[in-house]
Amino acid sequence: MEAIWPALLIFALRITDVSIGTVRMLSAMRGRKYLASCLGLVESGIFIFAISSALKDATGNPYKMVGYAAGFATGTFIGMSLEGWIASGTILARIVTKTPGKALSTALHQAGFGMTSIDGAGHQEDVQLLFIVAPRRRGKELVSIVAELDPEAFMTIDRVSLARGGYFPNLVTQGTFRK
Repeated sequence: MEAIWPALLIFALRITDVSIGTVRMLSAMRGRKYLASCLGLVESGIFIFAISSALKDATGNPYKMVGYAAGFATGTFIGMSLEGWIASGTILARIVTKTPGKALSTALHQAGFGMTSIDGAGHQEDVQLLFIVAPRRRGKELVSIVAELDPEAFMTIDRVSLARGGYFPNLVTQGTFRK
């Protein structure tokens, strides 16, 4: 039983440092350099402790290596789950609907989504194009409304690096552009 405790400690340390590392990389990609730097400091400290613990008498306690590898895999999963749960940032949704009238755009507007609507010509019929900039955390809600009201609608969603002005003037994302 004594051989298990160090392995469990290493497992917990790796979960922690890999989860922090995942969030750090995503923060860096979004231009949050101070947060990413602080997370990197904590992550590297935990990593050094974990790797030194894993390598100390590694051949005498193979559970340590299992704890190290399992902690890495679990930490990756948890880090990605945390990123999805945090859901920071802004998205741009492009919706092409063949449904006549304005039922979809009206429902989205009533749900609090601002949008730009453009009438267009599709391959076989007229279409309406909707462009919506929204907080990423509302992405599932947006997809749900569109799927419910127009299951045949074509939709793409992308992350936005900068959004300014428009229907929601307070929706300004922290861009990665230099001043």
